[in-house]
Amino acid sequence: MTLVTATACDLDPTALEHPPRPLEQLATEFLGGCDLQARPYQQRIIRSALQMFAGRFERRDGGLAEPAASVLIESPTGSGKTVMGLATAALLQRLTGCRVGWVAMRRNLLAQAAAENARRRFGLQMQTISMFDKHPPEADLLVIDEAQHDAATSMANLHCQIRPRWTLGLSATPYRSDRIKLCFDHVIRDAGIASLIADGYLSRYHHYTIPSYTPQAIADLLIGDPDKWGQSLVFFHRREQCDLLKLLLTQAGVPCEVVTASSNRERQLQQFESGRLPVLINMAILTEGFDCPRLQTVFCRPSGKGCTIQMAGRVLRPCPDVPVKQIVQCRQTPHPMLKTAMAAEQYLWTESGWRSIRANARLDELTRIARQRVAQTTVALPKLVSMHRSRTNRFPGSGRGGL
Repeated sequence: MTLVTATACDLDPTALEHPPRPLEQLATEFLGGCDLQARPYQQRIIRSALQMFAGRFERRDGGLAEPAASVLIESPTGSGKTVMGLATAALLQRLTGCRVGWVAMRRNLLAQAAAENARRRFGLQMQTISMFDKHPPEADLLVIDEAQHDAATSMANLHCQIRPRWTLGLSATPYRSDRIKLCFDHVIRDAGIASLIADGYLSRYHHYTIPSYTPQAIADLLIGDPDKWGQSLVFFHRREQCDLLKLLLTQAGVPCEVVTASSNRERQLQQFESGRLPVLINMAILTEGFDCPRLQTVFCRPSGKGCTIQMAGRVLRPCPDVPVKQIVQCRQTPHPMLKTAMAAEQYLWTESGWRSIRANARLDELTRIARQRVAQTTVALPKLVSMHRSRTNRFPGSGRGGL
């Protein structure tokens, strides 16, 4: 497949609807020439996105859907959303000559996308665009990283200025606390967190439940047994909570830092990834774009589904040195991570320390046996009901609905 230089006069949307070879074959050829061992679900998602944009996606009634103007890829943190977005955009660009704009809320996300494009040898020509850019470049395809922000006013302004022909959204958590719905023609959902853990693409984890979530409670855990928690990431709702935990840990000799919008984040993350800084504390700034496989424990503040999955997702990237990760939540949290993906082991904090909560290893077998016994049981109707039914059968006209 020949790479088409993306300029305004090169755009040929009909090339997507009438490709030189089947889209599945073109996708397979392209991925085979990149520095990427695409996972099965990644291949399926990339093919589905192309088919949706091309109008070759089959509806439930068996007909073909209209070509989509916008598609959202919903896939967990650590599943390779950036790779899937880059591959889809590169294929669209090679087929149609479209100009690609890659949008993100934070500069580090833009830098990561550019670095991944070069590392994987996708050959995608793209402009990186800040969500807050007042004068964005023109683009035919707009790729929106962390697309849950697509309903924000700043994104609405970008859409109005750029007016792309196609929009591709990437998100692990496309739910918003303000209940504003994201507007995409199609949403692709394939592998979830539980299945990715089962397949080994995400790490297994142990779940810990504490009575309350306060700076003092977290400090007691980190100070009392620092080796147990390892490299740790802590989330709070308010800045004063972050500062109090930092004070408590510093007084106990535990190195830590609070990451804010104005702190030297690059230095802090470098020290954390090198192991010189064992604890990072923040409010929500590290829920997106923070990737450190050596992270061992995440302390999740009480939150709903979307925010919990974003926080917990930081720790689920596999690492050979940390085979099992840890997630700590309190009893009052609205969304325990166990609702999304079952933990390998569960622990509850009691007055005497951690108590293991173990499921019966024979639960599935016992359930199967119980169902089998119920199915084999002969059930006799009560005598009164049986007599009534026999009378009804002898005198059809005497029952309900008779003549």
